[in-house]
Amino acid sequence: MRFLHRKKLSTDLHYPLKTFIFRELPADYVDVVHVWDVDKTYLDTHFSSMRGMARIPVEFSVDKHPIAGMPAILRGLRWGGGPAYKGVPIFFVTASPPFMQTVLRHRMTLDGIEYDGLLMKDWAGCIKGLRPGRLREQLGFKVCALLSLRLARPMSWEYLYGDDTEDDARAYALYARLISGDLSAGEMEQVMADNGIKRDDRRCILRLTDRLGYVTGRVHKAFIHLENGHSPESFTGLGDVVVPVQGAVQLAMALFQDGQITLSATKRTILACSGHPRWKLTPSMVEDAIKRGLITAKSWHALEQETRIAQQ
Repeated sequence: MRFLHRKKLSTDLHYPLKTFIFRELPADYVDVVHVWDVDKTYLDTHFSSMRGMARIPVEFSVDKHPIAGMPAILRGLRWGGGPAYKGVPIFFVTASPPFMQTVLRHRMTLDGIEYDGLLMKDWAGCIKGLRPGRLREQLGFKVCALLSLRLARPMSWEYLYGDDTEDDARAYALYARLISGDLSAGEMEQVMADNGIKRDDRRCILRLTDRLGYVTGRVHKAFIHLENGHSPESFTGLGDVVVPVQGAVQLAMALFQDGQITLSATKRTILACSGHPRWKLTPSMVEDAIKRGLITAKSWHALEQETRIAQQ
């Protein structure tokens, strides 16, 4: 993977972010882009305590382990939903410090994952800016990060991926509203204040949306991996864009139904989870997926037949 450039975002945006971009998309790119969180969405990391956060900088790529089935999904997304390889754009957003990017890149190489860019929280910038609280704050960071990535491709349609351990669902729902074009600047300010975003982060977000200008693309879906045991019903107030999923199996079902991955990629994901008691396919998982419209009964029957053949 060829490294194109690294840049620190302009200091007038007030949020300390760093991006590592490996592939430039044209400004008029109008197709799908997948944007993934890293911790608890792709990697099974432990950072809920200060002790856990302190371990992040000293971990090696072999110390980090992917959540069952997620690498198979990422490889499937890169291929696309058709018979020919499409090289669909994939970006990652993480609150890990920038010096961890080499470790993450090595982990993704071990998992056979191709991607186009990585955006990270600048820990040193948080401290130098006298805002150490930003090390653990996620809502303002995630919205700023998503807007910053979109500046280069304002017409794209996004699939977002996060988890229920922090504020991913709220951040994605808020971001989707901000780029919808349905809110005035004053309404944006009020919505962000209602969500508890601090004043300087709100200024950063307003500047980014102003720079973004008119957008034609939107957030198509924001998938939330139920890592922390929340029920799908607990996200109903965030709108239809937020879609909770139980592990990689339900996520693969939903993406197969949407035409984002092939039947073969879905089958590989199910098989990758078969040895993991928590995430393996169960009848209740299928019933829930059909009930909530993640996959139709017809699509599931086609997938079920293929999976049975592979296991024989």
